[in-house]
Amino acid sequence: MFVGHYAAAFALKGKEKGASLGMLFIATQFVDILFFPFVLAGFENLKFVKNFTAVNDFNMDYYPFTHSLMGAVFWSLLFYALYYFIITKKNKNIAIVMAIAIVSHWFTDLIVHTPDLPLIDGEPKFGLGIWNNKLATYCTEAVLLLGSLFYYLKKTTANSNIGKYAASGFVAFLLAINYLNLYVLPANDDITSLTISALFFYFLFALIAYFIDKKRT
Repeated sequence: MFVGHYAAAFALKGKEKGASLGMLFIATQFVDILFFPFVLAGFENLKFVKNFTAVNDFNMDYYPFTHSLMGAVFWSLLFYALYYFIITKKNKNIAIVMAIAIVSHWFTDLIVHTPDLPLIDGEPKFGLGIWNNKLATYCTEAVLLLGSLFYYLKKTTANSNIGKYAASGFVAFLLAINYLNLYVLPANDDITSLTISALFFYFLFALIAYFIDKKRT
């Protein structure tokens, strides 16, 4: 799952107006933001196996710190504490949606991953395997993202002409990027360059989301 993770960000922003859409973009991808550096550091493992799925060559056989359900819950509780006690000074609602954004990553990954997502570490592992079908993967992410965009637009109001169209344009951009990622760009099997490009786009998308959200109230 790539851009489909951002569906939770739009939906949660629609639910809690005080939350930052930019930070929700960070939160929904937080475990992946950790995952690639963790692989580089040797804490977790990513093997590249040619045509492992129709979508990518990723054989992720060991990543309990970021992609186990228990790991996701741990990071979500950490985010909750950070927002509740430090950032928002005991604003419970914002802290809750940030925590939900973190843990949503595991459940959206569950839809597309092969059975490699553990509860804690080792067996059993879960995944519905939609990555084995490229078109189904793209359509699944598109449906999630478009549905959440509709909810976000319904729950917020544009405060400028840019605000009327920016969010929709951004989602169209994300879907175009995902199309390129799935159908056009060659596979990247170098973990260092993959880490750099992944982190660059995660933070770029979050920055764009932050400014777009400023155009709606």
